[in-house]
Amino acid sequence: MVTCQLSDSYFPIMDGVGMTAHNYAYWLNKKYGQSYMVAPKVKDFKDHVDYKVFRFKSVLLPGMHPYRIGVPLIDIKFQKKLKEERFDIIHAHCPFLSGQIAVKLAKKLDVPLVATFHTKYKEDFKRVLNSSTFVDVLTHFSLEFYNAADYVWVPNKATGETLKDYGFKGSYDIMPNGTDLEIPDKSKWLKYRKKGLEAIGASSDDFIMLFVGQHRWEKNVRMIIEALKILRDEGKSFKMVFAGEGYAEKDMKKLIRQYKLSNEVTFMGVVTDRKELEYLYACSDLFLFPSIYDNSPLVLQEAAAYDVPSIVVRNSSSAEGILDTVNGFLIDNTKQSLANTISGLMRYPETIQKAGKEARKSIYRNWEDIVDNVFEKYSDIIKLHKHSRTLNNISLNELIPNKLDLMYH
Repeated sequence: MVTCQLSDSYFPIMDGVGMTAHNYAYWLNKKYGQSYMVAPKVKDFKDHVDYKVFRFKSVLLPGMHPYRIGVPLIDIKFQKKLKEERFDIIHAHCPFLSGQIAVKLAKKLDVPLVATFHTKYKEDFKRVLNSSTFVDVLTHFSLEFYNAADYVWVPNKATGETLKDYGFKGSYDIMPNGTDLEIPDKSKWLKYRKKGLEAIGASSDDFIMLFVGQHRWEKNVRMIIEALKILRDEGKSFKMVFAGEGYAEKDMKKLIRQYKLSNEVTFMGVVTDRKELEYLYACSDLFLFPSIYDNSPLVLQEAAAYDVPSIVVRNSSSAEGILDTVNGFLIDNTKQSLANTISGLMRYPETIQKAGKEARKSIYRNWEDIVDNVFEKYSDIIKLHKHSRTLNNISLNELIPNKLDLMYH
């Protein structure tokens, strides 16, 4: 099986969409046949993956650092390379430039197109565009892309409901996401924990909280910082680590200085080395992810691999599968609720440890198993497509008896 993944979000950007597309390509290529990736080109970045990557020219997307917008139409070299390839199935992970390439490619090759809805794009449009008309136009544009796909996938039920809320009338299938992080044994965990403590300048007695993700206000990072101020004002001792990058990073650091939290908070920047990211998980007590923007964040599974439970907002998409105090912790969407929950858990570390172990059992899923299911679905889709194409090639004369024949029977 020759497969092609397409995504506007991909390395060196380290977000859930890009990691999902990468792991699809990586595991399919490793186990089931040649796999390709189509993504925006980033200056001076070189790919170091086992599968083939086709890059198209791109520029930074204003107001959405580090995301980029592609200009494939002027990239003649990219178009020529893509024309030379043949795929059995196309899978698009974004509705924008890469998605439009996917639609045209699937139509040209007469192969099925799968499209996954990952992100609340409408919220992005609202933030960047000061026009409800433009927001509606772009949302409609995105919906047309999903309507053009042969199959639409979502990572969980909540994400499917978001797509329906946007106006999608079709059907979708749930294909969960996974993580590439392996559950460590005791010796590995101790080794990584030591390295993580050294990286953030903390001791084994410190209470450490972690956020990993794009530094964007939509992810409720302001609420985290304001909750930290409440904790510090109450005399609580802690360390908070932010890993990632994004347009809000500069203002987040400014807010940290304003609240005099510089001694408690560390910004690691974007962590591209997955081992270094594991060090951070290994030394953390709690994972803070109060985002109401994300649909099915991979970072919750990454934390769960290291027995680190997450704090998420009740009734958010991220909260699907989280049972309060069982495998994670649910809060109201307020800084006080977050601060109160952290403060309470600091007094009962055994509650955190118990929830972390349960998170590993109930939330963690590895990508290899997920992609095994993906391959089975792909196989069924390809077979069905070929069968449908065969039927379409049969002439009406072969399906419907001739009128003269009917007269004699």
